[in-house]
Amino acid sequence: MKFLVTGGAGFIGSALVNELLKQGEVIVLDNLSTGKKSNVSQKATFIRGDIREESDVAKAISGCGAVFHLAAQTEVARSVENPEVDYQINVTGSQIVFSAARSAGAKIIFTSSAAVYGDTAFASESSECKPISEYGKNKLFAERLLKKDNAFIARCFNCYGPGGNSVINKFCANTKRGMLLTIFGNGLQTRDFIYIDDLVAALLLGLKKSGTYNIGSGTETTVNQIVDIIKMMSEKTIRGKAPKVSNAEERAGEIKHSCADLSKIARLGWSPKISVQEGIKRVWESAKFSS
Repeated sequence: MKFLVTGGAGFIGSALVNELLKQGEVIVLDNLSTGKKSNVSQKATFIRGDIREESDVAKAISGCGAVFHLAAQTEVARSVENPEVDYQINVTGSQIVFSAARSAGAKIIFTSSAAVYGDTAFASESSECKPISEYGKNKLFAERLLKKDNAFIARCFNCYGPGGNSVINKFCANTKRGMLLTIFGNGLQTRDFIYIDDLVAALLLGLKKSGTYNIGSGTETTVNQIVDIIKMMSEKTIRGKAPKVSNAEERAGEIKHSCADLSKIARLGWSPKISVQEGIKRVWESAKFSS
């Protein structure tokens, strides 16, 4: 089969591309606004283009049997600062991709977000969606565009891993560089961190399954707990040097608590394999001492 991955030059997209290449031909469509072409396997066909341009999407999707739509504006703070751009990318762009996929008869696998739930501590797919950021609202809008499609919608929680850009990656790198770790708020806010390999394995289920599914670890972790784990690793490997931490004001649009109920996707035979402790260890070992 031939696959299209929008946003395939990003962290999650490039990891997904590597797995899809084991099953067939892969086309990557990315405007490189945040992704890097160097992330993309040379075995894939790369097209520099924008999901907001119908001609770019039409060119990329030709002959594809499945579309993994990952291209998005993913920063909550940026969606608050510039809601119009967030809408253009996450709603209008998605609408163009979905329309092209329907015309091509391609299966749609869409990466949505846990942000659709809002401040819901333990969310199942049947939980009421009450997004508090423009990002969450627009992801939910895009989901509803697929209401009549036989699509696979992945409500992804916080993905991390070597090469990523999560708070875990930033804290590991900054600790090794002797830089300050900035915690927004009191550090008691929780997130559900899902390791990249586990997330990609779940997305691949979308080739044969349909419906809306949470993809997370099913475990809440506070920002302070992340710092504590990194501190232990730092003390073991950097001659007892502990990270320097400061607190800053909470950011607008950020939720306080987030955790996935994985009951539904577990019925497909999927479960996360990498614990947060093991995942942070892998990120720590991959992080550089200098920028």
